[in-house]
Amino acid sequence: MRVQGVIRLVLSAYVWGFIAYQLLPVHIIPYTNYAPQEFYPQPIIYRYSFAYDVKTAFSNHAGSIKNLLKAMDRRGFDIAFGDFPENIEDRLFPTPRNKGCMVIRASEVPLVEELLHTLFERFPKILVGKTPEDVLMRRLYDKPSDCYLVAHDDRILLSTFFGVDVPSYDYILGNRRNVYQSKDILLRESYVEDFLKGALVIFGRAKVKVFAYSDRSFYLPGGKTPYSFRYVVDTNLKNPIILLFHNGRLKGIYEQNRLNMPVSDSGRYTAHILSYKFKLYIFYFGLRSVALASPIELM
Repeated sequence: MRVQGVIRLVLSAYVWGFIAYQLLPVHIIPYTNYAPQEFYPQPIIYRYSFAYDVKTAFSNHAGSIKNLLKAMDRRGFDIAFGDFPENIEDRLFPTPRNKGCMVIRASEVPLVEELLHTLFERFPKILVGKTPEDVLMRRLYDKPSDCYLVAHDDRILLSTFFGVDVPSYDYILGNRRNVYQSKDILLRESYVEDFLKGALVIFGRAKVKVFAYSDRSFYLPGGKTPYSFRYVVDTNLKNPIILLFHNGRLKGIYEQNRLNMPVSDSGRYTAHILSYKFKLYIFYFGLRSVALASPIELM
């Protein structure tokens, strides 16, 4: 009976710990706005997913280039920037200099947070065949930046004679990605620093569109225009929240999947897209960061 009691107590504590972990963080949002959601003209936009600051054997880490390329194919990455001394197969490029972007690094997550995430997120969801959330989704990025990048700089600890890396590049790339949008088809060997200043950071498998348009053209994150435009955010999230910022200040909070907002004041417009588990009045439980968009500037 004592053993059964201990097991019952441990299981009960784990279940309550799992529930608490899934519902945190809790955030108070005192108001939400509602903005135009009408359909928008859909430009032909080419999307390029890229990894940033990848570590390999070139910088005295373990890690097979062959395994990295295979993992990129499996995870849907077009290119990677890392410690490579030169361009490799038109897919791996030396990391360009970062000019003031906010770099989000899983390697900077405290060990305690990693352990809690493994215990209450990775372990139970892998057991039931579900994809775990990224640990970086649990952080709320309140202050907008000039541009965003998510790094893939975790270390490969061991490369075996059998060609297996521990941990694998699949784990390091995960479901976090930088997405560069372009109106043109880009040659992989002709990358530019626009990849950095115009990145859309996406955590998880959500589909997110961010761009602007006027009667003259379309404008993408990292771009500038002198013409007033409509700012568009479109997602497929079940419980979305869109935070719209203007010159670093919160302009509005929109609890909707599609935002089609006309703007005429000059400045930099950017959006943070979040999701939540459920809400109770002005309390939002289980908030998660889903995407961070680099600004579009109205000059």
